[in-house]
Amino acid sequence: MWKNFFKIAFRNLLKHKLHTGINLVGLTLGLGVSILIFFFVQFELSFDNFHADSDRIFRVQSHEMVDGEMVESFSSPMIVEATFREEFTQIESITNINNGQAQAILPDDSRETQGFNMVHPDFLDIFSFDLIQGDRSTQLQDKYSIVITESVAEKYFGGEAPIGKSIQLKMAEEFIDYQVTGVMADIPANSSLKFEILMPITNMDFFSDPEGMTSWYSVWGSNVVKLQSEDQVQSIHESMNAIMKRALGDQYVEGEFYFTLVPISEMHFSEGRGNGSLETTKASLLWILAGIALLVLLIACINFTTMAIGRSTTRAKEVGVRKTMGANFSQLTFQFLTEAFLIVLFALILGVALAELLVPTFNQLFQKEMDLVYGPVQILILIGLVVFITALAGAYPAFFLSSLRPIKVLKGNLSIHFGKQGLRKGLVAFQFFISFLLVTTTLIMLNQMNTIRNYDLGFTKDEVIVVEVPDFPSTSFITSLKESFKKAEVYRQALASRSEVAAAGITIATYGDDAFWDVAYPQEDGTAFNFKVNFIAGDYLETLGLELIEGRNLNPSAGADSSAFIINQTFAEAFGWDDPTGEIIPSSRFDPHSIVGVIKDFHHASLYQPVEPLLIAKTPDAVFSGISNLMINSSTNPKVVVRSNGVPINELRNLLESEWSEVFPGEAFDFKFLNEEVERQYQSDDRLGKMVLIAACIAILIASMGLFAMVALSIAGRTKEIGIRKVLGASSWSISWMFNREFLMITIAGVIVGLPLSLYVMRDWISQFAVRAWPSWVSFGLLALGGILFTALIVSSQSFRATKMNPVKTLKDE
Repeated sequence: MWKNFFKIAFRNLLKHKLHTGINLVGLTLGLGVSILIFFFVQFELSFDNFHADSDRIFRVQSHEMVDGEMVESFSSPMIVEATFREEFTQIESITNINNGQAQAILPDDSRETQGFNMVHPDFLDIFSFDLIQGDRSTQLQDKYSIVITESVAEKYFGGEAPIGKSIQLKMAEEFIDYQVTGVMADIPANSSLKFEILMPITNMDFFSDPEGMTSWYSVWGSNVVKLQSEDQVQSIHESMNAIMKRALGDQYVEGEFYFTLVPISEMHFSEGRGNGSLETTKASLLWILAGIALLVLLIACINFTTMAIGRSTTRAKEVGVRKTMGANFSQLTFQFLTEAFLIVLFALILGVALAELLVPTFNQLFQKEMDLVYGPVQILILIGLVVFITALAGAYPAFFLSSLRPIKVLKGNLSIHFGKQGLRKGLVAFQFFISFLLVTTTLIMLNQMNTIRNYDLGFTKDEVIVVEVPDFPSTSFITSLKESFKKAEVYRQALASRSEVAAAGITIATYGDDAFWDVAYPQEDGTAFNFKVNFIAGDYLETLGLELIEGRNLNPSAGADSSAFIINQTFAEAFGWDDPTGEIIPSSRFDPHSIVGVIKDFHHASLYQPVEPLLIAKTPDAVFSGISNLMINSSTNPKVVVRSNGVPINELRNLLESEWSEVFPGEAFDFKFLNEEVERQYQSDDRLGKMVLIAACIAILIASMGLFAMVALSIAGRTKEIGIRKVLGASSWSISWMFNREFLMITIAGVIVGLPLSLYVMRDWISQFAVRAWPSWVSFGLLALGGILFTALIVSSQSFRATKMNPVKTLKDE
């Protein structure tokens, strides 16, 4: 019996090759895209769950009241580690994690910047990274010992055994030998925490003085704890205030500075401050992609169902005959489900092949390293898709047609008006609705991203190159900053003297690098005024084309304007200054200073954020005297910004590198284009827009095939009516309009519902931008008109062909 079910199913599928082919292509496209997306979502959800005790691992999150607003960050003071270890008996292990980088000497005696993480020995007890060489219990004990990954071992030692060998890192003014005591397997692709070298936290004395490492208001890296039990989180939170009061003493204010524990399972999807170099993903992106996959699958399933409805009369007679011959309801139901299962199974095989072909493109689009691995979870996903689509796409023929009464079918007076008309039209309209929803969403996203790309940021980004200079080793980062500026100035002057360079300046922050300092100072009313700070030298304003609208520029000469500030318009407006030049910031805490110039507002951060008050100075001394809060989010290394004089990029690069070797001999040279850094800020949403565009194209293709098949079925069922109308004098245009009217009404219904819903759906997405631009109503109108004309083209092409048939042939059997 089972053999006959499959044999009959094969025969039916081969008999109706057009419908089978359309279903197969539609489901293959839908499954190929959805498999790729579902596997990607599953891959993202698997991040960090390979740690053996992940349910007991938590990140420390700080909460600090700033200007009446609670600021949360995963960056926390180093003293948290010692304090928590002593105060909380519930903690089994705890480590601080600090990122660093230094020049390293490669086997060929060249140098490059090498990143590393400074951690406590507990790091290896907390995380389950695979140590393949060395004793886990003895690692990270000696200050000058390191644990490296397999890739790093290959880079520095080739095929030689790395244990006992050394890597030279420039941690101070001289290179220091760090001995390899352990080798880890390369970090799994689904780890949010990525690193190449681990070294003991005692190396922090190269980067901070003792005061900075023991201050509650000096933030270095992050802290991670492993509890004895996951149920102990609440008890830690309840005793936090008492411990903070004991630690801060007179500075303690209840509810204004404390810490909480956040599960590591949320680390990959955290969007707050202090994530550092963690690999994170927006959770909303996953649900959007999953929704796209479901919509594309749904369109393919609708194709299957609508064509089953279109063929209902033929299949109804088949059901009548088979029931008369003794077939029961369950046999017929299983027969129809078998046909659906075979199509879905073949489509799944082709869909998996298509997904494999699309993996490289998908990885390039989303900057991932995902492989399609067919483990138990992935197999369950595939089985689930087969069962879901078989049930969804085969439900109508399996249950509706199998229940028909044979006497009505064979007498020819069967009426399945709802099945043939209402449900079919409803499904086709829903298909158009989904397609138009995706297309309209794509239009909104592309319009917004095009607005962002073409928006005037207030500075020159083209032909500007950014070169980060080496950090001057010092436990005082102020000393480090000043000395690095002096060295950068030598390099800047060497470049500025060349005709290939239009202008060159020095800055600690550039667009989108999150290096502008967040500072605040207390005002007389007790509130805090928050603003951004940048330190510059040379021709910074000229290089970036910043417009000075009042006053003058800072004097580039050494020692001049050491207490002078330049502010932006937003800063001046915050204080209501009509003529800011000559004004001083109203606080007795600031050393004597003066505001000498005002620049036109420019976007120092991405367009997700509004323009904030900005202060520009030459040295940090005058600023430090007056502020009460300071947050440094990234590297403070000076950067030399260079604007080309129109020379070819290779020629300019050679110049930059040759002057570099003179000023920084032996140091690794690297540079970035400022316009590329600008574009990088929007990569996530740009990629999402491209994915929605691809989904929209696939949806349109599948819907077009479905429309083509439905029109063909509709015409095939009304060939005699067409013949009679022609005999009675109807024109080809009137007959074509008869078919067009039906399908155009369905298209218009889909457009009417899809347009307002797409605006509603995209409202939250577009609200994340400080600069927003909706497409014009003309664009929406043209898009709707295009959809209507597309439907008319498909329907007219087939209906006109049907009117050319000889009515004698269509009516002769009457």
